[in-house]
Amino acid sequence: MISTPAHAPPEYRNTEEESRQADSHANHLQGRVRVISGASSGIGAATARALAARGARVVLAARNADKLNTLVTEIRDAGGTATTRVTDVTRRDDVEGLMDFAATEYGPVEHLVNNAGLMLFSKWSDRAVDDWDNMLDTNLRGYVHAISAVLPGMIARQSGHILNLSSVAGIRVGDASGVYSATKFFIRGITHGIQVSMISPGVIDTGWADKVSNAEGKQIAHDLSEGAIHQDRVADAVVYALDQPIEVTVNDIVIHPPPGLVTHPQARSDPTLPHGGRPPDAHQHTETEHLS
Repeated sequence: MISTPAHAPPEYRNTEEESRQADSHANHLQGRVRVISGASSGIGAATARALAARGARVVLAARNADKLNTLVTEIRDAGGTATTRVTDVTRRDDVEGLMDFAATEYGPVEHLVNNAGLMLFSKWSDRAVDDWDNMLDTNLRGYVHAISAVLPGMIARQSGHILNLSSVAGIRVGDASGVYSATKFFIRGITHGIQVSMISPGVIDTGWADKVSNAEGKQIAHDLSEGAIHQDRVADAVVYALDQPIEVTVNDIVIHPPPGLVTHPQARSDPTLPHGGRPPDAHQHTETEHLS
């Protein structure tokens, strides 16, 4: 900041408070390179749209090439900057290749949004071991692989921001979420280091319930989805956490609907309900929750 003499006219005096106010309105996302895992749908896709709309250069990663390509086209048509690479986060070499690709395309990866995850409900007595193994591989190893791949560059530059998507399941355990909740407790445990944020939404309407193979778990998942939060509300929180000056870190955001607020999917678009059935200013909460 360029200072001015004390005798300068008031309109030319730069005060610390004015500087802070100006910085609070700055766009800290413009031109920055973000890698988003699990970007083909749900929270990842909503986050990609929101960050690209704010001028970020986004690199989208997931296993579904068709969905990724459709989303990149949508972002580019809207004037944003985006590219994609098919990635299986359970494979360390795949994730390291993703970060190399991002650096080659756009430059050093400044922000990582660790979002790829599986939520497969079942009770312990069901012994759905294949589902449990898949969640452990994706929700644990996937996050560790991504963090490991971006850390060397961030440490060398002494800058960077990692945002881990966790869940309310990492705060409290549901009837059929034992293994899933354990993976989200793990994410809560690893969220510290270079600038690191964590967002823990409640149940999100991403179609995840249809992926549950266990019959009883699928019914529980569909029942939970009746009160789901729209993924755009989580994307708002991601933008808020990342769009901060270098000296500010938003560590932990928990997002859930206020008690008594209607959140059924049909209510979200009902203009007669407050905020269309969505919690007001969800991105301004100072803690976070997420099931995904």
